[in-house]
Amino acid sequence: MFHIPYILLDDTKVYLFTTFAMSPFQREMFFLYTKAAFSKANMAIFVIFAYTECYFMRAEKEIETLTIEEIRDRLSKTVNEQELPILVEGFTVLAKSRNLFDIAMNAQTPYRLPGIRIGLLTGGTVNVTTNLINHDVKAPTLAFFSSGSILQLNKVAAEGEVQGMMIEPNYFAELFPHNVPPMFNGQLKDAFIPVDNRDKEKVEHLFLALTLTMKEPAYNRQAAQAIITALCYIYNQIYEQYADKPQNSRSRERELFDGFIRLVNEHGKHQHTLSFYADRLCITHRYLSRVIQQVSGTYAKEWIDRAIVTEAKVMLKHSNLSVAAIAEELHFANPSFFNKYFKRLTGMTPNGYREKE
Repeated sequence: MFHIPYILLDDTKVYLFTTFAMSPFQREMFFLYTKAAFSKANMAIFVIFAYTECYFMRAEKEIETLTIEEIRDRLSKTVNEQELPILVEGFTVLAKSRNLFDIAMNAQTPYRLPGIRIGLLTGGTVNVTTNLINHDVKAPTLAFFSSGSILQLNKVAAEGEVQGMMIEPNYFAELFPHNVPPMFNGQLKDAFIPVDNRDKEKVEHLFLALTLTMKEPAYNRQAAQAIITALCYIYNQIYEQYADKPQNSRSRERELFDGFIRLVNEHGKHQHTLSFYADRLCITHRYLSRVIQQVSGTYAKEWIDRAIVTEAKVMLKHSNLSVAAIAEELHFANPSFFNKYFKRLTGMTPNGYREKE
């Protein structure tokens, strides 16, 4: 038996892993890959290994997410430099791109999005599922995703075009140490806001100003911060105007549904019973079940199932956790029960989904 340590370093954590070979007949293959990120804040060194018949111990290994670096890497293979995300410490800007959806993202695959993201769909239509809810989005539309949101791309029109930015939470806290615009205070998970041409041009001009500022030889950090702050306030203003329109006002039932979905997104990974959510909303589970079906046309338990399956898909596609480890992470009694549950809801086994292209 022999012992092989390896590490993963990033800008916030240090992970230590260990593998133990079980017999001298096992084969180990190692690949060293050094990745210099596009800013000091994102410098990373990865030591990656492939193995057969090995057991390993892990310390807080997080599910991989769709990072800006990964998006840039995928786009760089087919698009010109002008369409690549511009990375600096604290935030990233993506100029107008027609290639983000079909190159950087795989359809029908859920991704977890790190960082606060705001964007503008400037052309085409997109069907996406964000934090369990399906949306048909038509340009021009503003988009907002809180950090940790789960996004799945379902369908994109050929002319789909988008621009936007990602703001790291710590950098956002520096921009707004006290008066955070309500849209960004953590209560809202995501939003799609249709806009007229006037608001579209306003946001486009701010994104253009930010892009040009970042490309200047003498980068002006204060100017960039001012533009980002203005963008956040503009997004918040447009969102509040949209939410205040009579046709967008929410009934008590709709507020309960939104509260239920927010709780399911937050706790669905570990809490599988309807009674938990009813207790948190201070209502009976029967009343909650009736309201959810009335508002959405879908049973409350189905929403919980969707959250569990989505989380499982993210883990299966973007981590090297075993099916047994995923079953434990999702609070299933045993791997067999998780396998049957996943197959009943998706039509394939966890391993089958993991191996599917």
